[in-house]
Amino acid sequence: MLARNGGLMKEKVLGYFKETLAEMRKVVWPDQRYVSVATTIILALVFLTGVFVMAVDFGLGKFFSALLGR
Repeated sequence: MLARNGGLMKEKVLGYFKETLAEMRKVVWPDQRYVSVATTIILALVFLTGVFVMAVDFGLGKFFSALLGR
């Protein structure tokens, strides 16, 4: 009984990996130029967001310091 269930489990696992491989072959992967451009845009936006957050933090810090008289 145990060997039979183990064999069934092995078939399920092998079937899963075969289906996964078949699906991975269907994927249309982006070319290197697209990935480079998208990465550059994302890094620029992350940098700009960081600068914006830093400026808002600095401005609010100055505002509340002046408001509280420190």
